[in-house]
Amino acid sequence: MQPKLKNSDAVRTSSNQVQNQPPGEWVTPSEYARFKGVSTAYVAKFQRESGVPVVEGKMELSTVERYWSNRPNSRQKKIDFEQARTKKMEADARLAEMNADTMASQLVETDSVVETWERSFAKIKTKLTSLPNKLGPILALHDDPKIVTNKLKNAINKTLNELATSTRRRNRPREEQPAIR
Repeated sequence: MQPKLKNSDAVRTSSNQVQNQPPGEWVTPSEYARFKGVSTAYVAKFQRESGVPVVEGKMELSTVERYWSNRPNSRQKKIDFEQARTKKMEADARLAEMNADTMASQLVETDSVVETWERSFAKIKTKLTSLPNKLGPILALHDDPKIVTNKLKNAINKTLNELATSTRRRNRPREEQPAIR
């Protein structure tokens, strides 16, 4: 490991190279400014404020890079068009996936709906067509039409309530249904 040199220890040769310096690439502030795409004044201010070591007006590139990466970035990062488009496409894809999940939980296959309705109508038909056989002998004994009408209405309402109750019990979401053991 070579000792650190002071400004007075460095010797300039005719080719404008700095001699007796530790190995590494040496750059001037203006070269570094061009390399980073900033102004020379900005690099000079950065050099003064951060305390980057300078030998004969030049800075060692690896050292300057280390200081540069530790500086606070006051400006927001500029995002190029491709990155912005990629981020937007990712966000749109996530949104589409969430919408698809939502729709999947709300949609039902047409065949299953038709099948369910057919079963329901079959039950209704069976229950309603059995009423005359149940009520015929009972209603035949009554002479008052009001009593017959009330008994008929009560029987129809009772049948419809039974159908509604069995349908609600069958259509409950699975997590609400009690476990059968």
